[in-house]
Order: sequence, then structure tokens, then C-alpha cells
Amino acid sequence: MRKSERQKLIKQIILEESVGKQEELVILLKERGIPVTQATVSRDIKELNLIKQVDEHGEFRYYLPKNDTSEKRRLEKMIETSFIKVETMNNLVNLQLEPGVGVIIGKLVEFVYEDSLFAVVANDDKLLIITRTNEQARMLEREILSMT
Repeated sequence: MRKSERQKLIKQIILEESVGKQEELVILLKERGIPVTQATVSRDIKELNLIKQVDEHGEFRYYLPKNDTSEKRRLEKMIETSFIKVETMNNLVNLQLEPGVGVIIGKLVEFVYEDSLFAVVANDDKLLIITRTNEQARMLEREILSMT
């Protein structure tokens, strides 16, 4: 299972069940046929920015972050300062950037647009973003252009 699929499943579990410990999340994933280690789950929790708070029963549990817009604002600022060119062909979006920001922007794109993406390939100054549909690629291109 790909990391993005596993993290999507973790989000689903967090929404459906009261999970207060990483070990519980490991067990729930394994029950669903996903072999993971506690270290992997720990990294996923950090990357997903899960929040541990007291629930209505006074127990600690994980919650999804309430405001994912901070990552989108960060993406917008980085695109604004490092954008060179964007081209779209079918479901492929090729984004040319200033040197040194490709991998960081690639991670932000994956986070902000995860539901539309098939894959993101990043290097120092370019991103190849593969969306699931041609329309999603055109929508992503428009959004990127609006950030410049």
C-alpha cells in the first residue's frame, strides 16, 4: 500500500473511531490488512498533523487538524515567489520553478490536492503532477496560475 493510501485510511479511522495511542492505530491498521510498524504510524501522525486532545469523555484521542488552509497559504506564497511556467497535457501538469524549491512544493501539492492526484514527481526545479482526470489537471493549472 502506498503511503498516501495508508494516510487516507488513517484519516478515515480517526474520523470513525476513538484512537488515543499510536499502538491502537497500528492494531486497527493491521486488522484492515495493512502491515505497519509503530515508527511508520508515528511518522504518518506527524505528516498528517494529527492533534491529540481530550474528548467529551475526558479521554485523549487523535483528531484531524481543524484548519488545513495554512498549508495552502504556504503553497500559494511559495508558488508566487518561485513560479516560472506551467503546462498541461491531458492529465499531466508540468510546473517549472526556481531552483531549490521543487521537492518542497511537491510535498505541499500532495498535501493540498491529495484527492485529485495520482502521483507527483519532483526534482530541484520541476514538478510533474499526474492527476486522476484531465479536468482535474486543467483545474490545478488554473489554481496554480491564480497563485502567481
